[in-house]
Parts: sequence; C-alpha cells; structure tokens
Amino acid sequence: MDMTETEEQEQVNRTDNDGTWKDLIEHLWPLFIRRTLPELYEDLDLSREPEFLMQELRDPLPEAEQHNSPFFVDELMKLYLKSGRALWVYLHIEVQGPGGENISYRMFSYCCLIVAHYHEVPVALAILTSPRPGAEREKGSPDAYEAGEYGMHLRYQYNCVELYKLDDEELLNSDDPIDLAFYAAKKAALCRDKEQMKFKYLRELTRVLAEKGWSDNERREIFSFTARIINLKDPELRIQYLDEMKAMKEERHVESFVEKYFREEGRSEGRREGRREGRSEGRSEALNVMESLMKENGIPCEIVSKCKSQFLNTAWA
Repeated sequence: MDMTETEEQEQVNRTDNDGTWKDLIEHLWPLFIRRTLPELYEDLDLSREPEFLMQELRDPLPEAEQHNSPFFVDELMKLYLKSGRALWVYLHIEVQGPGGENISYRMFSYCCLIVAHYHEVPVALAILTSPRPGAEREKGSPDAYEAGEYGMHLRYQYNCVELYKLDDEELLNSDDPIDLAFYAAKKAALCRDKEQMKFKYLRELTRVLAEKGWSDNERREIFSFTARIINLKDPELRIQYLDEMKAMKEERHVESFVEKYFREEGRSEGRREGRREGRSEGRSEALNVMESLMKENGIPCEIVSKCKSQFLNTAWA
C-alpha cells in the first residue's frame, strides 16, 4: 500500500535529514573526525580514503521505527590508521524531535549487533541535537550504559556530543568548519516550522561563513549543510534572502555558492515534483483500467462506482 501525503512528507523529511548529515560526514570526513574524535584523528592515515559501510550497517540494525525518534542518522566507516590497521567507527546522530529515550541502551545494543555480525568492535560516537524527553529518568549518563546484578557489572562507554549544550559564541567564533555546522544544527532544532526564525539564522550563518578563511570546498559544503538543515521553505523569504546575498557584491564567492546551492536544490525539487506527478498519473491509469475490466465482465455500474470510491479513499489514492 502506498503512503498517504503526510506519511510521504515525513519520509521526505527523514531522507533529507539523513542525506544532509551523511553528506557532511562523507565530504568533510577528516574535519568531522578531527572535531569529534581528536585522539583518533592524530592516528589516522589521511592519505587513505575511508570506506562507508552502509550495507553492512543496514543488515544488523533495527528498522527505522524502532529507534523511537523521528529523525536519526546512522553511519558506519572503516578508517585506516598510520600503523596500517583498519578501524570501524559507528556514528549515530539523534536529530530534532520527540523520542530518543534510552540512548545509552540503544548505543550498547548497536555495538553488540555490529560485533555479533562482523566481529568488529567499533569506536562509537553519538551526537544529540536537542534534549531528549524523559532523559532525566534515564539511569547513568548519556555517554555510558551500565547494568549489573548478582555480582555481574557491565559498563559500556562511548563518545557523545550534546550539541544543545555547546556555547553559541564559541561555535560562531571557532575556526573549525564543523563548529559552524553544529551551530546550524542547533538552530534548526529551535526553528522547525518557524520560517522567520529560519530566515534570520540562515542570513546570520551565511554572513559568518563569508568572513571565514576556509577553502572554497569547505565553504560550499558547510553552506549546503546549513541551507538544507535549516530548510527555509517560504518562497517570499527565499527571494528576500537571495536578494540580500546578491547585494553583497564584495563577497562574490558567497554569492556564487549561494546561487549554486539554490540552483541544485531547485533541480532536486523539480525531480521530486516529477515523481509525484508520475504517481498521480499512474493511479489515474490504474483506476481507468480497473473500471474498464469490471464493465467488460458485466459488473453492475453501481458496484463499479462503489469500488472506484473505495479505491480513491484508500491511502494508495
């Protein structure tokens, strides 16, 4: 059965969040590891590209609805150390929204599943973008799972970054591009469905980005992450934002990557709209075929009408 329009939009939102974070990690992986796992970064062989093991990760982990969180990102990487040894790194990102309880138990479970399937103990990192409802009722800290009884004691500790606890000024003034991405993720969690706030933060972040002495590639990737995670939808505010950016003539590099992003985003939206129109045409054609076959087989018109009505009222319609 096909999804309803609401379910379809929810799936689009999931996919967009998933892709936004994964693009940041995969395109700027050395910077991401340097910011979140600095000790590991010192031992990395940066001349070797990592392997992103999404198929391996998809096999053992639970289905999406079992995460109890509307948006999450899972990424599994194989990195290479200067010693030549390969190291698996598991990244779990809890994005804005309700749910997300028992993060420490879930991180422990994911580790166990990866070890059981692949006999690899991953270095694990959890990134939490906003506070979790019910977190105060959880046992222990958000970066460790503990259990024990009758003489057994278990403690599993992993790396954890709680974005909502990071200082805004320190993130904005940092020379690390990933800190600006973290700031954008923090603000995205605050302004969901608030277009004026999205406009304010997107404009602020673009101006900050213009002042940073980063490479063109870093600027493009951070802006792409920022624009996608904040997701300004209001068409009038988009036009106002673009007009303000075009007015920054002295910041030609900013104007170029802003326009490049919105051109590419426009093409993506066009492809999504095309798929929606294609599904609509497919449903109409199926309805016509069904009606024709029923009439050819002598089914009374009133029954045909009832079937058409029921068809149109299902989630598939």
